[in-house]
Amino acid sequence: MKKYILQIFSILFLITNSFSQSLEELKSNSQKIYEATTTLNYDQILEYTYPKVFTIIPKDKMKEALESTFKGTEEMKVKLIDVAPNFTYGEIKTIDKQKICQVNHNLSMELTFTETLEEGNAEMMIEIFKEAMETEDVTFNKEKTTFSINKVATMIAISDELTKNQWRFLNKDKENKLMKMLLNKKVLQEIGL
Repeated sequence: MKKYILQIFSILFLITNSFSQSLEELKSNSQKIYEATTTLNYDQILEYTYPKVFTIIPKDKMKEALESTFKGTEEMKVKLIDVAPNFTYGEIKTIDKQKICQVNHNLSMELTFTETLEEGNAEMMIEIFKEAMETEDVTFNKEKTTFSINKVATMIAISDELTKNQWRFLNKDKENKLMKMLLNKKVLQEIGL
């Protein structure tokens, strides 16, 4: 009897310890991708991106798209602001040999226009940004022609055979188009998408 009780406690310890290690790795990798994003370390961003993304867009094209976005244009510059991410983690779920977890964090950015915007256009742009970014926290600084956007962003963390059981991430978009292309219906349902 003691032998069975000892085995049960050993199994419970291993499960708890495994979960703890998994959560610690998730926290560490969440911080790494956040820092890579705010410092525009494109190679590290791609390293922590869920690799199945690259079946849709090759890694080199994804890097070009990132560089182009943050390089800006003659009309507009985009800048990510390094704020405390204040990560929150959902339940780590195991679904069809994948570990999945929703990770929320603060995200702040500035969009600066090179030309002066008329007051009516600025108000219209604020509403567009609120809708597109799914946030109510959008302000406009007329002197700097800069929109400040603050929101809670969501990433889906995935650990599976494809990632060699390391946590990798997908950014949740408004319509979940990417998620629907990369994750099966059961996973989408389980994580509430």
